[in-house]
Amino acid sequence: MVNKINSGVLIFLWMIFIGLIHPIKTAVAATNPAEKPFIHKHNSVVDLNNVLNGAQNSLTLGTYIQYTEAKNPLTIEQLVNGDLNLNWQNTERSTLALPRTPNPYWLNFTLLNSQKQSTQVYLYLDYALLEQIEVYQYNSATKALTTIATSGVNQAYYQRSFVHRAFVFPLNISANTQAQIFIKMKSESFFLLPLRLYTQQGFIEKEQQFNLAFGIALGILAVIIALSVFVAVTYQQTSFIYYACYSVSFFVFYSALKGFALEYLWPDQAYLSQPISFFALIVGLGFLNLFSISFLGLKNRAYWLYTTLFAVSCGCFVFSFVSLFLPHYYRISLAISIFMLSCILMLIAGLISVNKMMASKGYLFCFGLMNGAACLFVVSRFGWVNYSLMTEYSLIGSQFLAFFVLFTVLTERIKQSRRETLSAQLDAMHHYQQFYNIYQYAVEGHFTTTVDGKILHANKAFCELIGYSSLQDLLAQHTSITDFYVDLAVRKNLVENAQDKGSVLHFEAQWQTKDKQTIWVSLCLRYQNDADEGGILIGSAIDISSKKKADARLEFIAKHDSLTGLLNRLAFENLVTEVIKRSQTKQILHTLLYMDLDQFKLVNDTCGHKAGDAMLKQLTSELKMVLDKKGQIARLGGDEFGVLIPNKIDEQALLIANDLKQAVQDFRFLWGEQVFTLGVSIGMMTLGKSIDNFEDALSIADTACYAAKDKGRNRIHAYSLTDKDVNNRHDEMHQVGEIKQALEQNRFCLYAQTILSIQTRAKLKHYEVLLRMIDKNGQIVPPGLFLPAAERYGLMPKIDRWVINHYFKWLNEHPEQLEQLGQCAINLSGPSLADEDMQTFILDCFERYQIPFNKVCFEITESMAIQQLDETLEFIAVFKKLGCIFALDDFGSGFSSYGYLKNLPVNNVKIDGGFVKDMLQDPIDKAMVTSINEVAKAIGMGTVAEYVESKDILIELQNIGVNYAQGYAIAKPKPLSAMLTKNKKLETVEST
Repeated sequence: MVNKINSGVLIFLWMIFIGLIHPIKTAVAATNPAEKPFIHKHNSVVDLNNVLNGAQNSLTLGTYIQYTEAKNPLTIEQLVNGDLNLNWQNTERSTLALPRTPNPYWLNFTLLNSQKQSTQVYLYLDYALLEQIEVYQYNSATKALTTIATSGVNQAYYQRSFVHRAFVFPLNISANTQAQIFIKMKSESFFLLPLRLYTQQGFIEKEQQFNLAFGIALGILAVIIALSVFVAVTYQQTSFIYYACYSVSFFVFYSALKGFALEYLWPDQAYLSQPISFFALIVGLGFLNLFSISFLGLKNRAYWLYTTLFAVSCGCFVFSFVSLFLPHYYRISLAISIFMLSCILMLIAGLISVNKMMASKGYLFCFGLMNGAACLFVVSRFGWVNYSLMTEYSLIGSQFLAFFVLFTVLTERIKQSRRETLSAQLDAMHHYQQFYNIYQYAVEGHFTTTVDGKILHANKAFCELIGYSSLQDLLAQHTSITDFYVDLAVRKNLVENAQDKGSVLHFEAQWQTKDKQTIWVSLCLRYQNDADEGGILIGSAIDISSKKKADARLEFIAKHDSLTGLLNRLAFENLVTEVIKRSQTKQILHTLLYMDLDQFKLVNDTCGHKAGDAMLKQLTSELKMVLDKKGQIARLGGDEFGVLIPNKIDEQALLIANDLKQAVQDFRFLWGEQVFTLGVSIGMMTLGKSIDNFEDALSIADTACYAAKDKGRNRIHAYSLTDKDVNNRHDEMHQVGEIKQALEQNRFCLYAQTILSIQTRAKLKHYEVLLRMIDKNGQIVPPGLFLPAAERYGLMPKIDRWVINHYFKWLNEHPEQLEQLGQCAINLSGPSLADEDMQTFILDCFERYQIPFNKVCFEITESMAIQQLDETLEFIAVFKKLGCIFALDDFGSGFSSYGYLKNLPVNNVKIDGGFVKDMLQDPIDKAMVTSINEVAKAIGMGTVAEYVESKDILIELQNIGVNYAQGYAIAKPKPLSAMLTKNKKLETVEST
């Protein structure tokens, strides 16, 4: 196919070359001096004997004609009388092509009849769109002037002197006479004047031949239109709808151009020929662009070109209507402009697609052929090449050849599509066979049933699942799948869901096999309408009995303690939460017990965890026997248990709690030769009054249990609303939650209290860094309200980290404060000293924020230092070596202060404020302050007095020899930000 197209292209180009080269030579020759002005009398006379006796019965008049442009009004009488000296010209072209001008042209040629009888010939002008033409005959011998006809494109078909689609004028020439023929023409566009003389016989033969050929051509064009529509509908080729519309437009254009539209379509409205012809041409170009877009698939191949061509197409449809209101010359200019733009874009489209699709080469050939023929047609109209059959009729001929090539390409495309379809069908059959094999031999059981359960199909795995060897064996005993459901209501629910949703996945049901064994299956079901059965269910089934057993085991493990088999904390939480919800709706009260074994740690420490685990197993068995069905017991932690006693409160619940306590008390655990006894502390609280969640309930019960421990252990403590011990501890636990939230939300702030050097004048600042918490309402919380809870529940290390990190960061962000700082005191708790990662954290903060070690003093509480002496000594050794200062806080409050003081390598001792604040009234307190100061000085340590609340105390401390003082008499604690404000005020005063 491609070779045929390439050969056709070469032949077409050769024809174009041959068709152009001779007319161009002729045109060049016509521009030489041979085409020159001459006078009214012209020697070139048409001898009618040659026409009448010639083989062709016709003569082309181009070289016999002389013409002139009438720039001033000129009448036929003035021409005949010879009153004017006109500039007449002639040409050597066979077809006259004149430049466009707003003035009319006059043409002149002479006919000689040398015969003895008059004769008639036909003057034929094959240009149906000429605006105005007047023909006159003048006999110079008789001076007779005859008006032959006046016509034009606006004259109705049947009103013409000689009814014809073009312009035909009969000329009667008398015997032995010579007649001059004058023609006046006016046109807004081209002046292409193919003028010929015909004898009557020649004209009849010519009309017969031309009408037949042109009728066949237009008929073929109509067939092309019909075929295009057929192709578009049959093969779903949208592009050929556009091609059919283009062909219709071309049909209208060419019919109007050649006058057939005037003869057959609008004989009464001849003026329509010009506007309709170019309207149809521009619309045709629009459809041709749309054809290119669709045929080449430009939207997916070159989107920018698609949008451009689509915009040009839309422009064609708009400008086609605009052209109806333009002068004819501007219609032509507009059509040529759009034609050239479309040619360029379609050529680019073909070149872009040439390597991407097979049809692009055929497309290039067709549109090269059509565009070449169109260009040849246009240049002949401009007179750049000579008029010929090729220039005039290659345009319509190219349409036939182009459609033939496009249809051939389409046929090949359809064949390829059919081959691909056939290949796809073969693949589908192969896949169907594979699918059948997969279906038949799949591990999963596949089946198809009707909605009421009738079995239509089933594979081998399905039959084996319920104990049958084949489908025939199954259907011999069961025809409905409902026979296998343990509960038919389950299948009803499954089918309804499938009908509502279209499909159901992983639906679990119990089936009964042939051997009456119950199995669990996972079903996937899809509902589908069926013409024969009304509706069918296509499904699969997998035996999940082992999975269900494993799930049940996992569920038990997830809800029970692995050691004792009791409910675990999560399951107990869910149980209690559900009970609380029911109690709030039904107003039923229940009791929650929190049990903590006493002396259990002794068993682990003495005999190991193996003995402890064995003891817990034995004890929980005893406790379950005591509870029987009276309540649920759960293991909440190592030696902590929770008990839910439903529907019983107060005395009834207390009796059960006493039974549990007595059972623990009576329990004896033997391990080797050792016998262990236990006690239990029980906290009891009532569910269903004001408690609406598990965490609060367990917290209160836990607090009540701690109260029982505080009162001597191995006892029961029942919570009440007026229970101060429980409420205080519960408030403390609530405060723990607030502290955690404050840490997460960064709701702390730092304060500073000045430490005054009272023996010498210090140039740099000395102060202690203090901590405050900010509650949810933005109010400051004093440390005494939250630090005890933080210490009790192990939150102090986190708080100490927050203080160190934020204070060091603040110093780093305010270098002027670091420069003015002599020493800052930071409190460290005992748990922080024992925290293995604390040393690393503090060292990292020193390095990250570039804080000098010698400017930081760590204060260690005396009681905590003595309790964790080894960890304290290790911590002090590390940081003291780096340059940090250490102070022993609250000295004097402990029991063995002096004994430990000489073993603690601290720099300063902070005298407990309890001695300082009353030293002026109490001689013993004064003696204690004096004693501590003297002992510290003897060891080589400095002293700091706390709670200095008056100037008198300050003076007395100075007299005793205490180095530093801290208290309200010196300065109250202020936010760190106040120090920045104070500095700014000082700078302002100094500048003033």
